Amino acid sequence: MQLRVPGHERTVHPHLARAALLGVRRHGPGATAEEVARLQATGAPVPERLHHRLLAELAGHGWPALTGAAGHLLDRPREGDVAEMIDRGALPELLALLPSIQLRYHVGHTTELRLDGDLLTVTHRALLGHPPNPAESLFTAAVHEVLVGACTGRRPKVTLLLSGSVRLPTAKLMRTGGTRPAAATPAGVASAAGSRLAGWELDLGGPPSPQSPAAVVRDMIAADPARSWRLEAVAARLATSSRSLQRALAAEGTGLRELAIETRVGIARGLVQRTDLGLAEVAAACGFTDHAHLTRCFTARHGIGPAALRRTGQEEGRAPS
Repeated sequence: MQLRVPGHERTVHPHLARAALLGVRRHGPGATAEEVARLQATGAPVPERLHHRLLAELAGHGWPALTGAAGHLLDRPREGDVAEMIDRGALPELLALLPSIQLRYHVGHTTELRLDGDLLTVTHRALLGHPPNPAESLFTAAVHEVLVGACTGRRPKVTLLLSGSVRLPTAKLMRTGGTRPAAATPAGVASAAGSRLAGWELDLGGPPSPQSPAAVVRDMIAADPARSWRLEAVAARLATSSRSLQRALAAEGTGLRELAIETRVGIARGLVQRTDLGLAEVAAACGFTDHAHLTRCFTARHGIGPAALRRTGQEEGRAPS
């Protein structure tokens, strides 16, 4: 049964919904996840209230589940201003952009950021309607950790700030031994202080963050996208076993085939938009079997084929200024 979304109800950006969905699915199936998956499969928007239910499930699995889901926002090759800031390690510029970036994904709330030395203090507040619920704030905090960590190459230490001057380390949100501490759920976060989650601090003075296995593999494929990458060959380059690499990638919610397609499609998009190469040449350069294979994979990820995207760019270039 398809869920109808009233016109007046806010919805969330599909990338946010996808990241939360992948994070929850890592811990098993569920009715909320399947409802979100059905909507995304048809291109229908995900209503905010359904997204909040999904985030509540995600938060119940602890802080690593939240940051793991947030990491899926960087799954696909990055583009534009965010990519430039991250790749240059330009943290002040990234922080200046974050409030406007957030409005692309969600119009209901925003953050105010203050950087003092190695300490970034974030206040989470409403733009429309009610204050952000705890699950929403937790996921936003996780997204900040992931983005800032990618930019600085360090793993920030995150402390949650609850109204009433209560501080809660994210270590309290860990799930271990199959048990769920009271603070691991959004309700538990609020009840820990009898108040709401008002913001968080990111201590940027921590040790450098090691690249994740998926990031290492993605970079390897990007350096030679036309190569026929095999799990055994990739594992050998990383001095590990095929099974160990497979498990490591699965823990990030991905696999070699998915990483290869995502990376190749990202490179293909750049060639389509910035060169006059024929699509058969683009396909060959990026490791696709043929033009049709490129088009199928490209359309599945971008919702538009490479030929249509190129025509759109050409028409925009001819439009009067």
